[in-house]
Amino acid sequence: MFDTNKVASNIKNARTKMNMTQMNLADEMGVSYQAVSNWERGNSMPDISKLPELCKILNISFEELVGERTAETTVAEKLMQDEDADVTLEEMAQVGQLIKPDKIEQKVNEEIDKGKKIPFSTLVCLAPFMDRETLNRQAEELAEKNIKKLSIIAPFIDRETMDRIIDKSIQKEQLDVKRIVSIVPFLSSTSIQKIADYLVAHGQSRKLVALAPFMGNVTSAGTSACEMPDVQMESDEVNEMVESDASGVDLPYAALDYLNEDEVAEIAFAALEAGKPVDCYLDYMKEEDIKRLMLKALEK
Repeated sequence: MFDTNKVASNIKNARTKMNMTQMNLADEMGVSYQAVSNWERGNSMPDISKLPELCKILNISFEELVGERTAETTVAEKLMQDEDADVTLEEMAQVGQLIKPDKIEQKVNEEIDKGKKIPFSTLVCLAPFMDRETLNRQAEELAEKNIKKLSIIAPFIDRETMDRIIDKSIQKEQLDVKRIVSIVPFLSSTSIQKIADYLVAHGQSRKLVALAPFMGNVTSAGTSACEMPDVQMESDEVNEMVESDASGVDLPYAALDYLNEDEVAEIAFAALEAGKPVDCYLDYMKEEDIKRLMLKALEK
């Protein structure tokens, strides 16, 4: 994608060099003053159909406008010459901010009608510019394969769709807190409550700490968030949490504010056994436990 800040700076510099005000440029382009102002602040890009005219008025080449010759500029120049030029969906993804949404929607539907799958990398680039309904369908398909990836495009997906995805995972009993924790901020309170109910029902109450920042004052079990850590935790669950770094979900560290001193000590000793850093736990531990931990560390 284009560097909108660089383009913004180039438009402003070229306009100033031409001794034009933003209003002058707006009048020449047949757009509003606000449009030009947004271009120069990097808030938006001119429509691709306007780029040839903009370059002509500012007396600069397209390459000077965007700053450098890249794959994106090649695609953009192709579309500048002919808006209906045959470009792939992947090429559209490179210049999505320049293309009208209906053009993107048309191309996406063409690919879907042909039975083609939209690559995830392409979907990520197009998400801000796609029709919401189409993107929602793509999100549900993606969730069937890898629900964790949803966090990248979640800001552009309807909350109802996100909730429906969680409902399906619960119905299939395939809910994995490590995988869904990154999308929790995009769920409704009802779905978060359902996740909490699921964890309690499946003997995973200890994992409620991952939801604590998003649950308000009361959990599904009627327990206040600050009391949740009092739920007993099996040692193998401690190790599972401590060793969850590879999945990107750092539950022990995020949960420290919700744990009592004995539970923090238990996690700290498990972390030491697993060869993990333990200094982050010390402020949450009793003095005698810290001494025992240090002695254990010296032994190791």
